This record gives sequence, C-alpha cells and structure tokens, in this order.
Amino acid sequence: MTGRTWEENKTAINELWPAYVFTGEERKLWTDDLSHLDQAMLYDAIRNAKRSHETPFPQIKWLTDAYRELSRLRNGATHFKDPQHPKLKVDVKEEENKRLVDDFHSVIDDATPSKWAEIETSILDKLPKMHAPSAKLCLDYARERLLGERKRFGRVDDQGDVHPF
Repeated sequence: MTGRTWEENKTAINELWPAYVFTGEERKLWTDDLSHLDQAMLYDAIRNAKRSHETPFPQIKWLTDAYRELSRLRNGATHFKDPQHPKLKVDVKEEENKRLVDDFHSVIDDATPSKWAEIETSILDKLPKMHAPSAKLCLDYARERLLGERKRFGRVDDQGDVHPF
C-alpha cells in the first residue's frame, strides 16, 4: 500500500474509533507525533492497534508501539549480522540477501492481506539464496503488517489453539 496521507490516516482513526472526539490540543499532539511517519506503515499500525485494543477511546501509545514494532520487523532483516559460528555452512551472498530483503519489503508494503500465503511461499522459496534469519524477519514483518498477528509461544492443543507459557 503506497501513497497514503496523514489526512487519510486521520479519517481511518476517526472511523475505527467513532465515539471519540479529539480536543484541539489532542489533535495537535497526534498530528505532531504521527504526521511525519511513513503513512502506509502507520495505516497498518492503526489497524493493528484496533485489532489488539477494542475500546471506544484510542491511545496514541498503541499506535506508536504498533508502528515501532512494524518498523523493527521491517528493518530487522536488513541489519541481520551473520553468526560467528554457523551450524551449517551455506554460501549466501550478502548483496543478494540485501536485494531479496529489499524486494520483499516492497512487495509486503504494497500487498493486501489476501496475498499473505503467496508472500510466505515466495520468501520460503528463496531460503537457499538468503539468510534464514532474514527470511524469518521478513515473514514476521509480513505476518504482522498483513494479518495483524504476532508470534506467540506456548503449547498447542488438539484444536490448534495456542496456550501461552
């Protein structure tokens, strides 16, 4: 998703939390804190915040936390450092790894949730040509941005539900 504006994101916030009326000072604070961010990523962060906080009143911290998490996941694969003692020697060219990560970031940024399975398959198919941690971080970024899902650790029951540790 590209080309979003702060005005469009303000509209999304107002539509997701229609009961809340911002005061003038609140509106200024939200604009100061959010208008300079990557608006396409902010839109996904707004939607993720709504998914995880079902209340009639939004909190700016929810949006900034969701935005930081998306940004961390997106940038994590780019800043991956090769381990000092690899268990299995796989010859991954750093330039190729970086190019693939950048390509996947572009695809993820422009994708809709319906493209999740296709993106997941594409990333996994490139594993011999990219570092596994880079692929994992790309998958984490796509999962959170497109599906609003975070990794959860726990025990899986017979129905497939995860019970956190």
